[in-house]
Amino acid sequence: MKTLAICGLEKEYVTRLAEAFRRICEKDAEVLLFTDFEPMGEYLGSKKIDICLSLEDFKIHDLRNIGSLIYLSEEENVLGKVFKYMSCDRIYSDTMALCAEKSRNSWHTFNSGGKELIGIYTPVKRSFQTSFALTLGQVLSRTKKVLYLNFESFSGFDSISGKLGGSDLMDLLYFSECDDANFSYRVDSLKERLGELDYISPTKAFVKFSLVTAAQWERLLNSIIDKTDYETVIMDLSENVSGLLDILKKCSVVYTITDSDRVATAKIAQYESILRESGYQDVLSKTETIKVPILREIPNNYELLPHTELADFVKKLIRYDLGGEGNE
Repeated sequence: MKTLAICGLEKEYVTRLAEAFRRICEKDAEVLLFTDFEPMGEYLGSKKIDICLSLEDFKIHDLRNIGSLIYLSEEENVLGKVFKYMSCDRIYSDTMALCAEKSRNSWHTFNSGGKELIGIYTPVKRSFQTSFALTLGQVLSRTKKVLYLNFESFSGFDSISGKLGGSDLMDLLYFSECDDANFSYRVDSLKERLGELDYISPTKAFVKFSLVTAAQWERLLNSIIDKTDYETVIMDLSENVSGLLDILKKCSVVYTITDSDRVATAKIAQYESILRESGYQDVLSKTETIKVPILREIPNNYELLPHTELADFVKKLIRYDLGGEGNE
C-alpha cells in the first residue's frame, strides 16, 4: 500500500482534503495528515512517504525519504503543480498523473502472486452480462481490491453512468505500451469509482479499439497484474476483442451466461465446439455456465446493483466458486 501525505498550515483545508482522499483511496493508500513540520520530520526519520501533496505554505527541504513531492497551487495551469481549487476527485486524479510524470523509480513493489483474472463472456446477447459483471465486481470489492474492465466496442457505459468524456481504456493501453515504470500511478489517475469498485471507462473510439492486437491486450493485462496491487480484475468481454480465447485462457474462472431457449442453447453449443476444435479445452474446464434468474427490475443506476435480486444470485454463486467471498 502506498503512503500519501497531505501537508499544509491551512488546517481546515488540508484536513478536509485528507478526509476526502481517505474516502477516494480506501484500499489504495494510507493517507497521512501533517499541519506542523515537527511531526512530519519525526515520521520521515524512520519511514518513507511515497507521495507528498503540500500547500505552498509548507515548504519541505529534506526530500530523502519522499518519493514524489507535489505542491498545490493557488493559480491554474502552473507546470508541475496541482490547482488547489478543484473537486477532491480531480485533485487526486491530477496528483496521480503528475506522480507518473515525475517519479522515475517507484519504491512501491507489487506481488503478482495470488491475483486472479475473472472473465465474463457469452455469445448470447441481451443476457445481463454487464449487469452481472458489475454486480460481481461490487460484491467482491467489499473485501478486496477489484478493477473492472469493459471490452465492448459500443458499451454506452459512460452515458448510463453519467460520466461523459475523459480518459478511457485506450489511454491505459497506451501507457502499458510505453512500459511505464509508474504504471500504477497511471491507473490511479485514469480510474473511476462505482461504490468501492474501481473501473476504467470503456473505449470511445471503435476504430482504434478494433486495431488493438492480441499481444497488446496481453501486455496490458500483464502490466495490471505485475505493476498494480489489484487482487482481482473482472473483464467484461466481447468477441470484438483480438485474442479473446487467449484472454479467457489466462482467467482463473470464466462465467458464461446462457438461457433455456433454443437459440441460446445453439449459440453456447457452437461456442463450446469452437473451444474444443481450437485446442482451448482448458477454458471449458474453468467455465461456469450460469442462468441468470428472472429479474423483476434492473436499476438504471449501476451503484444500486448490489441491492438487487441479481446481487443475491451472485453472492450465492461465489460462495461456491470463489471460496466464500460472498458471505456477509
